[in-house]
Amino acid sequence: MDNNRFIGFTLIALLIVTYYTLFPPGQVEDYNEPVNKQEKIESIKSEPEEKKIKSENIINSDFSINKNTADEKIISIENENLIVEFSSKGGKIHNVYLKKYLNPLKEKVNIYSGLNGDINFIIDDDEKVNLNEIIFDYQKSNNNDKKTLVFTASSKSGKKITLRYEISNDEYVVNSSIILNENFSETNNLNFSWINKLNHQESNFKNEKNQSRINYFSFDDEFDYTSSTSVETEEISINKSLKWISSKQQFFNSSIISESGLLNSNLKSEYAEGEDYVKIFRINSQIPLVNNTISLKYFFGPNKYSILENVTDGFDNNLYLGWIGVGGFNRYIIVPIFNFLEKITNNYGLIIFLMVILIRIVVTPLTYKSHLSMAKMKVLNPEIKLIREKHDGDMQKSQSEIMELYQKTGVSPLGGCLPILFQLPILVSVFYFLPNAIELRGKSFLWASDLSNYDSILNLPFNIPFYGDHISLFTVLMTVSTILINKANSQMQTIEGPMKTFQYVFPILFLFIFNNFSSGLTYYYFLSNVASYGQIFIFKRFVDEEKIKKEIDFNRKRNINTKKSSFQIRLEEAMKARQGANNKKNK
Repeated sequence: MDNNRFIGFTLIALLIVTYYTLFPPGQVEDYNEPVNKQEKIESIKSEPEEKKIKSENIINSDFSINKNTADEKIISIENENLIVEFSSKGGKIHNVYLKKYLNPLKEKVNIYSGLNGDINFIIDDDEKVNLNEIIFDYQKSNNNDKKTLVFTASSKSGKKITLRYEISNDEYVVNSSIILNENFSETNNLNFSWINKLNHQESNFKNEKNQSRINYFSFDDEFDYTSSTSVETEEISINKSLKWISSKQQFFNSSIISESGLLNSNLKSEYAEGEDYVKIFRINSQIPLVNNTISLKYFFGPNKYSILENVTDGFDNNLYLGWIGVGGFNRYIIVPIFNFLEKITNNYGLIIFLMVILIRIVVTPLTYKSHLSMAKMKVLNPEIKLIREKHDGDMQKSQSEIMELYQKTGVSPLGGCLPILFQLPILVSVFYFLPNAIELRGKSFLWASDLSNYDSILNLPFNIPFYGDHISLFTVLMTVSTILINKANSQMQTIEGPMKTFQYVFPILFLFIFNNFSSGLTYYYFLSNVASYGQIFIFKRFVDEEKIKKEIDFNRKRNINTKKSSFQIRLEEAMKARQGANNKKNK
């Protein structure tokens, strides 16, 4: 326990390495469109916004259509957040744009494209009616609360299909229902399929691919997902009823939600080589009809906790905040602090700075206790060194006498380590939260053009293995500040052996690990190191070594006749057993 700070960073490094072994690793613009508060109904012929796309070889079963409108039409409705384009061919969602988020080309994020994908339903009856083979009539209505689009198609035999879509003014959800009339008497399920070729939305293609996967949530409250980092095709079949299935990207997701369940689902994830698409997701399910009706919700929006938690059960899992304990700490501590600071300023570099200050104030008692414990260890270090020299080569006697020294003087070797271990949840929590916080996407600060991506001050003409082709300044500053803190802590202790070298090796390791990380994260760690260094400087002014020596001498005199503790006895017995085993082995 010679260097407690080193132990803390070692644990963090192990957590980071383990995480990236198993789970390896943009400017917001507002558009406010005026809402037409007067309700109106527009027929096909009077639709001014329609786009015509010539349809070829359309088979319509026995469903009759208006022969004068046999061309596919694209109808658009929108609210404060979404522009949703629908196709009259299939009565389906054709394109979805997010109005408040831009891609690297400064265009609205096209979160779903019907040109590259397809949403389709097949009525599971004797005719197997494919909705993609039908050109629907439609009516569009607007009022001050919601926008509605209704598609209808009727067959010669009296069957009628109605598809209804609604979006409210301030949501990322499209409410949908499919209604079949009574002539569909033998229909129990609709077969649903969704092919989604994910468009690139971020400038860091590799990182975006490594964070895209299919998430799903069952009615048993079980959350699961496909691999995000695999470059192989992955296909899974699920027998249990699912509540929602999501095509999750780094900062956005497009999902289908069914309160009646998604049955017999087959999910397929295909890695997309090159830069055309992130990945290709294929979702196939059966949706049960209730009174010849199904009700669905589509979500197209950001992976922002305050939005996701209000969509449906378990939907906030689309924002990964860490494993159970860390995820809970983020949800109930870090996220509320972050949201509170957002109300004070919209400068996210300043928000991260304020986070560091607030958290440092809260953990100051623990940090001071750790520093005080290290000061006590520093006072004892000369005696500990003499004991080791006295029993050179006899580990058992050396450790036994050192433990007795701790007991007599009232100094705990764990006193400096435990307070730092209690701070680990904070360090690990921000490790998960900041790189996934969409609030940082596209936000610039100092030389970092995007706090959700790495900050590059120099692009290299070559790639360094395990490092990359650029230099991240925040990562360099974080590494240097970590070395300085370790050096400052080492002055409080006598560090010997490999530990003396490792305290400088691990920060260099961080230089390689964090070079491709979010600059918001490395900026946070750099500020945290600066704050720690400042605290060490201040604490030194309040720690009186002479007073500590007097306290240790007082404890020594008071405990001079104290018997060995049960822990010390057990430790000595364990060391004797180990030494005996080693002696037998040597013989």
